[in-house]
Amino acid sequence: MNRAGSIFIARKIRAKKAGDPEVRQLLKEYLHAIHDGSDTLVLEELGLCAGDVRIDVASVNGEFSGFEIKSPSDTLARWPNQRRIYSRVVDRAWLVAPTRTLEKARMPAWWGQIAVFDSDDKLALRVVRPSGLNPSADALSIARLLWHDEAIDALKRTGHARGVISKPRQCAWERIVERMPLDDLRAAVRAALKHRPERIAQLRK
Repeated sequence: MNRAGSIFIARKIRAKKAGDPEVRQLLKEYLHAIHDGSDTLVLEELGLCAGDVRIDVASVNGEFSGFEIKSPSDTLARWPNQRRIYSRVVDRAWLVAPTRTLEKARMPAWWGQIAVFDSDDKLALRVVRPSGLNPSADALSIARLLWHDEAIDALKRTGHARGVISKPRQCAWERIVERMPLDDLRAAVRAALKHRPERIAQLRK
């Protein structure tokens, strides 16, 4: 997936009718195809920094990757803030957009780029630039991905929950940042996210 030049073409989606839903669907199919047989979880509309920004599509395995989609009809009005928030949280970030949009969008060199284009009247994706690892993640922003009970559980496992169990989640997040190494925090967040679909399903019953 991180190899420049690789192309993925839709079987049923015609390019001329493509909007955000169609690009999103093709991206999810692409992620499922390249991670087939692995423990990768693909999520949609994942809130970052307590909902300031939502990741369009995220993949969670040994890394946490975020994909921001810009369809041909989208503008870059919200892009600076989206780029800033993504860059505080994810391990790898990608902009998925038409070539013209990729050329206009300013982003750090470690961001990957996936072009949305037409291939024989079918919607297609091509990796234009591989993503690198985020060199400047913010621990508090990552911790804020955890629900309150998930944050407390992470602290209990490391023996640092005393005094914050009954306090607001902000206190738990701050304790995590103080006491947990960044790599351990990232692992705790990935583990929590992998259980989210199951937990959400139980809450809806």
